[in-house]
Amino acid sequence: MDHLSSMQEQLCEESQWDFSDLRALFINCTLKRSPEVSNTRALADLSVAIMERNGVSVEVIRAADHAIATGVQPDMTEHGWERDGWPEIFEKVMAADILVLLSPIWLGEKSSVCRQVIERLYGNSHLLNDDGQYAYYGRTAGCLITAQPNPCSRCGSRCAPTCARCSST
Repeated sequence: MDHLSSMQEQLCEESQWDFSDLRALFINCTLKRSPEVSNTRALADLSVAIMERNGVSVEVIRAADHAIATGVQPDMTEHGWERDGWPEIFEKVMAADILVLLSPIWLGEKSSVCRQVIERLYGNSHLLNDDGQYAYYGRTAGCLITAQPNPCSRCGSRCAPTCARCSST
């Protein structure tokens, strides 16, 4: 879904806020690699459309399309892994003002890909910015979960602590 309802269009049109200086990164943690259809992405498309309509620059990446090594170090190639796609993704995380994690629910939990992304985010949480603050300072984060309502709230509550670590304003 890349189109907004008339009500959503109206709300965007009437907004008095300027978000044109903001960048958002959506990390789709579906288990499916491209070009398979991702229902998780379909849910995110509405949020992406609203942000774009309000002037936010948005990028969506699919984590399963990247060779993200297992571990909690900033670059796992320095710890025996042949390849690690995380450093490139992390550059995009740091360039964004808003981070949104997208995950389906599998067996009552966020996807294994989402868990891996969360572990890698945590592995970078010790880094500091130029002002000596934690690197995630001044940013915001959230999550979009695809499933039935009850598992969603449980899964969302388990992603929330990560989002809180990534958004310390």
